[in-house]
Amino acid sequence: MKSLELLAPAKDMATAICAINHGADAVYMGCEQFGARQNANNAIKDIEQVVNYAHRYHARVHITMNTILFDDELQKAYRLANQLYNIGVDALIVQDMALLNMNLPPIAIHASTQMNNVDIEKIKFYKQLGINRVILARELPLAQIQQIANEVDIDLECFVHGSLCVCYSGQCYMSYFLGNRSANRGACAQPCRLPYNLYDSDGNLLMENKHLLSLKDMCRIDCLHDMIKAGISSFKIEGRLKDQTYVANVVGVYRMQLDNILSNNPQYTKSSLGKVYFDFVPDVEKTFNRGYTSYFLYNTREKIAQINTPKSMGKYVGKVKQRIGNTFFVETEKQLSNGDGLCWFDEKNVLQGTNISGIEKQNWIKTTKDKCPAIGTKIYMNYDKQFFELLKKEQSQRKISTTICFFSENGIFSISLTDENGNVSMVEIGKGFQVAQNPEKCRQNIENQLKKSGGTIFEVLQVNITSSLIPFIPLALLNEKRRQLLTQHENLLIGSHKKEIRNAPAKNIEIYSTTADYTWNISNRQAEEFYRKQGVNILEQAWECQSRQQQKIVMKTKYCLRFQLDMCLKNNPTRQKKLYMAYNDNYFCLDFNCRNCEMLIKPIDKIDK
Repeated sequence: MKSLELLAPAKDMATAICAINHGADAVYMGCEQFGARQNANNAIKDIEQVVNYAHRYHARVHITMNTILFDDELQKAYRLANQLYNIGVDALIVQDMALLNMNLPPIAIHASTQMNNVDIEKIKFYKQLGINRVILARELPLAQIQQIANEVDIDLECFVHGSLCVCYSGQCYMSYFLGNRSANRGACAQPCRLPYNLYDSDGNLLMENKHLLSLKDMCRIDCLHDMIKAGISSFKIEGRLKDQTYVANVVGVYRMQLDNILSNNPQYTKSSLGKVYFDFVPDVEKTFNRGYTSYFLYNTREKIAQINTPKSMGKYVGKVKQRIGNTFFVETEKQLSNGDGLCWFDEKNVLQGTNISGIEKQNWIKTTKDKCPAIGTKIYMNYDKQFFELLKKEQSQRKISTTICFFSENGIFSISLTDENGNVSMVEIGKGFQVAQNPEKCRQNIENQLKKSGGTIFEVLQVNITSSLIPFIPLALLNEKRRQLLTQHENLLIGSHKKEIRNAPAKNIEIYSTTADYTWNISNRQAEEFYRKQGVNILEQAWECQSRQQQKIVMKTKYCLRFQLDMCLKNNPTRQKKLYMAYNDNYFCLDFNCRNCEMLIKPIDKIDK
């Protein structure tokens, strides 16, 4: 039976608990250092609390140690890895092979998407190293995922939702080039969200101040079943800098969709315990998004960028039907209300917006005259006040289904609890009780008291009373024993949580390539030693270890600006002029590998005419 995992992001302890409460089978979060989101670090003591909370549901905690390391950080990284193992963390997400060259404890290792996990030969190499899981590149289509799953017996994780890096992860050097902030060191300044000018080789300005590299957000909510059939077992939501409302809403949407798949496909099972009772209706369109794309999953060509703005657009609500002065009427089934945030693109494709501060009549919105949209303009809601107020107050609960049995054996009355996975706990109540004078009433009292689960993580779906003799047991004692049983079972779940251990490496390991350039991101002596032992000739170290070199490619991406702008050379071979981007005084040449549908970005001193 195939186990499926919904993997949620957490910037801190509170967000991690929120994710678990809303149905995450696992969470991933940063520790004190070395995570690819520098502003999402967490103290060991906080991670330990998350581990204890998650393991009650048999949910897992994965820790990101997926930056490249410098020599003076190796000992600190080694100590952290040991600390994380000792507090019960389930897996480390890594990029730097230095960690595999150390004598780490047998904690599971996941190959971060920062390792540019595209090629099947590379993934076979990871399998030989004993790596437990590979987090695939977002760019992979289903057919390639299926091939990997067929040829490599390794756990596969894939992103399903959230912001998209325009570049192959781990291969973006634009941020470091522009401002010495390395994406591979967790300090990406998001240059893909900046405005650029676009020029041709004659120096003609084709576009001005457009967000040429800013992609829409990923949403694969309708693709999960196809991904499962292709071989994915872990479905990852991006967003380790997002707040609890975002995590609760997005996790909720994917939890409901996966539960629906599970209910109709008995060959799959959930990897954790508990059912979520939602206090709201999750809706991904109401949370932060720049428009959605399934990216390259189906290997189809689509326009995946939102070049007019990197900001959230939210949910489409309708069009402007009428306009009088500085008021406009939105034709929509949605009831707009004070406090909602609306946005739209004006005639120059500049994003405009307003917060509704007053509605004169139903869906008649008042704004300033210079911001009033034209008739026919599409209106989006990027802030639904009622929805987010509900999200801040909601108290969804995750409960583990149980059955309690009241029975007697050799004159001793006991209660046992069996949960949805068949785990069993038992507590003795005692013996020598008087026989009930009113058996039916006592039976009902026993059932009523044992069905209570209060604020625990359990719900008691059924109470079975198998004892033929119904005793009179004081309610206070019955309640005390029930609480003891529930506490005992919670401790049992924590203690019985199964942690995956790292696989033993193969005796003969075959490397996928024998030469390494700067894109291998080798930044320390341990990583150098690791690769040299595999027979790799290291031509150069990571970009971050070199002086800046203008002629190196700073970005390789499956996103094609020519296709986005209807300038594809396959469709129009006559448009042969080279394209260039500029940001302030920085110039970039755009090269296009049409055979592989890839765009390469390289810094230059000036535009060649």
